[in-house]
Amino acid sequence: MQFSIITILSLVAVAFAAPISIPSRVDDLTSRQDITARQAPAPPTEASAMSDANGNVVAFDSTGVYQAATAAGQ
Repeated sequence: MQFSIITILSLVAVAFAAPISIPSRVDDLTSRQDITARQAPAPPTEASAMSDANGNVVAFDSTGVYQAATAAGQ
């Protein structure tokens, strides 16, 4: 009996402690959907890929490899 009372009280405490407002969270998600629209299309998964100097993922091209040490004069 004592375990049941403690269990019920703890569940009630959790219910009161963690209220969320679903509509505001859904609105936040819909406002952030343009993030993927602004990104350039990624190369196919099975193709070789690399990062360019700006950090964008591009298809691998051995002539376009960014060499940071060479660019820094090392």
